[in-house]
Amino acid sequence: MADPGDLSGRIPAPGGARPPWRELEVLRPLTLRECRRLVVVAPHPRDEIRAAGGLLRRLAARHASVDVLALTDGPGRTCTPPEGLAVPRERERPLADLVVRPGDLADPDTLASVLARLEGAEEPEEEAPAVDHPVDHGEAELAAAYEALGVVEVRRHRLGLPDAGLSGCEADVVAALSEIVGFADDPHGLCVLAPWSGDGDDDHEAAGRAAETVCAAYRVRLVRWLDQAWSWAGPESAEVPWRRARQLALSETVQARKLAASAAFGGRPGRDRELPDGSAPGPREVFLV
Repeated sequence: MADPGDLSGRIPAPGGARPPWRELEVLRPLTLRECRRLVVVAPHPRDEIRAAGGLLRRLAARHASVDVLALTDGPGRTCTPPEGLAVPRERERPLADLVVRPGDLADPDTLASVLARLEGAEEPEEEAPAVDHPVDHGEAELAAAYEALGVVEVRRHRLGLPDAGLSGCEADVVAALSEIVGFADDPHGLCVLAPWSGDGDDDHEAAGRAAETVCAAYRVRLVRWLDQAWSWAGPESAEVPWRRARQLALSETVQARKLAASAAFGGRPGRDRELPDGSAPGPREVFLV
């Protein structure tokens, strides 16, 4: 048995290439027949589509509702505040002071003249300046990706936490996830999908630990995906609990949809083909239960 303290298995092979593992072909299938609502904990945009797009599509096809807790907005993305309020234009000339004497109101002609002067002196109502709302390209890309995947409705909850800084915000993730899970109408039909807490990426591991904490507290089923682990783990890696691994076989149609969803983010459509078998969008998705 490998030494648990030996992390040499986390060093990727030269060139990052690795042949497919035949061991994955015999994994037991993932079954979530009782899942009627899926809550996904996504550290970064695209994570959930990359690792579990096929599962999202299958559950959505079964009319399960999907919530995505988006922890960060991705590298280098920040919320841009409005540049400022529109300043009203100065009047071209000040309004003249109007003096109305008591005798002016006795003569109808003079009264009409005064009323006309008052109407002309009133400040005209200006139309509110048009506000250009900035387009959130990240959300637009995600919407296009879900459409390509065939997932019609997704409720997204954005936290806006710092990218590469989730390890210092685990309490915020626990609180946000608890608000969703703790008030679920049907806790028995609820499943949480999150990264594995031993994945090898700091943000993924922080998200995974937070999900484990919440699911243990509320006794909700937790399903974990692998991402960075595919770059360092192997069939003999003792760090990965392979006995808990399950697979979801993907048809060629679903694989094509995942490629199309990946392309919605502006990257090369086939970039994920470089990842080892078992990663999105390979012939299967692998989860730990």
